Amino acid sequence: MAQRAEAFRSGRFYLPTQNLTNPTTKFGNITPAFNNNYDVMINFNDCEQLKGFINQHGFYDQNGGAQSIFNPGTYLALFCSEAVLPGSELQAAQVSGLRQGITQKYAAFRRFPDIILTYYLQTDYYTNDVFNAWMEFISPTRIQDGSFGTDVDKRRNTQNAYRRMKYPEEYKCNMEITAFDKDITSEFSKMNKTSSFNAQIPSSMTYHIINAFPTNIVAAPLAYGRAELIKTTITFTYEQFFTSRTSRRGSQLEESDASGENIRNPDLSTNNEGKSIDNESTDNTEQVQKKKNSKNKTKKKRPFTREEILATRNKYVKMGL
Repeated sequence: MAQRAEAFRSGRFYLPTQNLTNPTTKFGNITPAFNNNYDVMINFNDCEQLKGFINQHGFYDQNGGAQSIFNPGTYLALFCSEAVLPGSELQAAQVSGLRQGITQKYAAFRRFPDIILTYYLQTDYYTNDVFNAWMEFISPTRIQDGSFGTDVDKRRNTQNAYRRMKYPEEYKCNMEITAFDKDITSEFSKMNKTSSFNAQIPSSMTYHIINAFPTNIVAAPLAYGRAELIKTTITFTYEQFFTSRTSRRGSQLEESDASGENIRNPDLSTNNEGKSIDNESTDNTEQVQKKKNSKNKTKKKRPFTREEILATRNKYVKMGL
């Protein structure tokens, strides 16, 4: 008899209302997530020269050069109006003919598509200035004497100005995009005045984006008529991303890679009892060698072949003893 569908074997075809409303059942947290709770952080502290150049474009507390504690990414996190959770794509290759009539496909390369972020502009247009400064830092203008020039007029009026690209490690920054739940206070704290002291870490998903930089600033349209908020859209390219996740059930919080079974390892194997055990790829060289030596000691010797028995000079071996 053929095996029944998983929907019937697992019992999911019948779910009581209590299981659908109680997020602490055996089915896990089934509360839907919303798309309007997120935070986008650009860590300009990874590139001191870039941060210093951007801070030169700011005023008041935003100006302080490379030694300033002001991080433009922390300030811009308040104005990111639209963001995306990054995706990835596996490019597949194929081999035909290994099995008759079948074409086999396998993963050959992983790609990380660009991400697009949209920011509100302030009345002093600081957002636009930050990203324009970032792209100007990547390909700065050089005037006749090889310097950047002391003002816009010198850069604008120099006929033989040119651009020279910076090295990649000087302008690439790490980013974090975090989507989180609204449950940031406990049941008891909801009855009191909310503050940073009674806030709790909610369920969340964080994408750690590695070595990102802007490649395109979409033109922001201006028009007479009904007033609307001005937004600027930035396209970022990056090398790869890693994820971390938190899950909250009441007062209990679980985090990725925190301890025990939450430590993620693609080389993890399981024993006969279903418990996870580390394989040799997570051991150091000395541990691997010890395991191999112990295996060689306990390994049974293979029986002699007929040719070895006939060629031996030991009469007892020839007699089969």
